[in-house]
Amino acid sequence: MLPVTGLGEIREGDDLASQLGAALRPLEPRDGDVLCLSTKVVSKALGLRVDPAQREQAVADAGVRTVARRLHTRVVTSVVQIPSGPVMAAAGVDSSNAPDGPLLLPEDPDACARALREALVTSLGVDLGVLLTDTSSRVWRVGVGDIALGAAGVAALQDLRGGLDADGRPLTVTVRNLADELAAAADLVKGKSSGVPAALVRGVPGATALDIPARELSRTGAEDWFRRPSLESVWVALGLSPAQEPIARMSPEPPAERIARALAVAAVPRRDQQPSTASVRMLGEDGPTPHIVVEAVDASGAALIDAATTAERLRTALGAESLSTPLPEITVEISVPDPLQEPS
Repeated sequence: MLPVTGLGEIREGDDLASQLGAALRPLEPRDGDVLCLSTKVVSKALGLRVDPAQREQAVADAGVRTVARRLHTRVVTSVVQIPSGPVMAAAGVDSSNAPDGPLLLPEDPDACARALREALVTSLGVDLGVLLTDTSSRVWRVGVGDIALGAAGVAALQDLRGGLDADGRPLTVTVRNLADELAAAADLVKGKSSGVPAALVRGVPGATALDIPARELSRTGAEDWFRRPSLESVWVALGLSPAQEPIARMSPEPPAERIARALAVAAVPRRDQQPSTASVRMLGEDGPTPHIVVEAVDASGAALIDAATTAERLRTALGAESLSTPLPEITVEISVPDPLQEPS
């Protein structure tokens, strides 16, 4: 991994390919090398900036769909899918090293990578690949690392199926994400604090043997197994629209807060339906065994259906809140106002 130095600050309208070519020449690029460049540099050259006051609107506009929202202190972070496929926090809108305003990601990073590669191959006379990278976290992993958002002239995916492992057993499911591996390796010698936005990765066999765009790296549509986190999935099933969904906190939340959210979620009527006539009372809220009573407005069949529906919505919402960390045992009871009736 060879750091690319001497690039300088890129500004809107700069000939990025020309400046990259000049910075790369001292490294004597070879056929098979892969240039890993921070996508932010491309955004600067294209002038993809927004006013800081418009940052949240820019995040909303850049997202194809919202996957989740989480509250950290007073800041809400939206995790969204961007047009090129990846799911990213804040749609990749980044304020670091951007004194003139937050930077947006290009809508088609693969096209930007192709344009850069064509210009560099022509000026340098070598067959190199280009990756546009950005920092991202991974599902079920702590910390961040660089991934590939755009690719040109790179075997972004290497299909190893049909080969053999070290013990001679056939490989049946292994498809290596080489682009992300190259991006992560390059990040070891570049970074925001060092002012090195690019690195040349050399000596990886087959790195430029194929030309697979980075768009192929994202699991989207029917291949996306985890379109919504557990809480949001249940809220959708209960009929909440995105605008009606509450926002959970990033940090662990106390049981009382999660129970209160379940009560609020259960009270939201499905689309085109009237609010429930049943009322809900919370008993023993501060004790070890909270108790929820759903009271029917009267003993009519319609009122009992409303109460039973509310109780089931409550149980479902409480169950969702218990998926990450179990809540204490909670009794949900239906009460009918007729004194001759026993609670059921």
